[in-house]
Amino acid sequence: MKSERRKTTTISLKVVDAIDGLNGAKLTELSEYMEIHESTLYTHLKTLEESGYITRVDNEYHLGIKLFHLGKQARQKEEYLLIRQKALEIAEETEQQSSFSVEDNGRILVLFDQAVGSSVEGFQIGDYYHMHNSACGKAILAEYSKNRVEEILDEWGLPKTQDNTITDREELFGELERTRERGYAINNQESLEGLRGIAVTVENPRGEILGALDIFGPPYLLPSDKELAGTLISAVEDLEEEIRTAVMNNEGA
Repeated sequence: MKSERRKTTTISLKVVDAIDGLNGAKLTELSEYMEIHESTLYTHLKTLEESGYITRVDNEYHLGIKLFHLGKQARQKEEYLLIRQKALEIAEETEQQSSFSVEDNGRILVLFDQAVGSSVEGFQIGDYYHMHNSACGKAILAEYSKNRVEEILDEWGLPKTQDNTITDREELFGELERTRERGYAINNQESLEGLRGIAVTVENPRGEILGALDIFGPPYLLPSDKELAGTLISAVEDLEEEIRTAVMNNEGA
């Protein structure tokens, strides 16, 4: 039995290495590359996907961002270190809580959570959450095509977590349109009672979405949405410039 478990674990690790080596691949490509039957390989891929170690986009498998969180795979590591520092600066400036989340396989994963003084109960670092009821999730969804959003909703649904949670697709698409118009997403106590937040996406120099930064806290302690948005948008603009400079310096090294 132990030998069988070791064999299974070894194959799963080899699958991760293969996906990394191929820089993403579809099931057939991986099967040919690893010389493993597709049905056997699919079992390992499904387990790794459900655990967050790999992600699937348009039937192509890629390494999941959770590997970064665990310290095993750190693409663009310097970018995320800059983001963590910026989240701390935002928390200090606003005296509120700031976090950074990424989308992974249709859910959000919290990478950093920064607070000055006491913090409020919110999303936990390293855990997965639905996207439709969080500021970071909606900010990211607003950048996606309708087809991509539909795929995510087909996979994960719109579960109701609070009275304010959006559970209707058309209502959500309307909210995403308003998010694009105003430039930031709002979580109006849709995930946890007594928690309100706003979020803005962060892009790399290639225009790809790295994730979203937010500011959140009890509604009675927060300034107006416009004031928070102004602070957050300005901070993200500075952050994206810092990332651009870091990338240019690395490319020139």
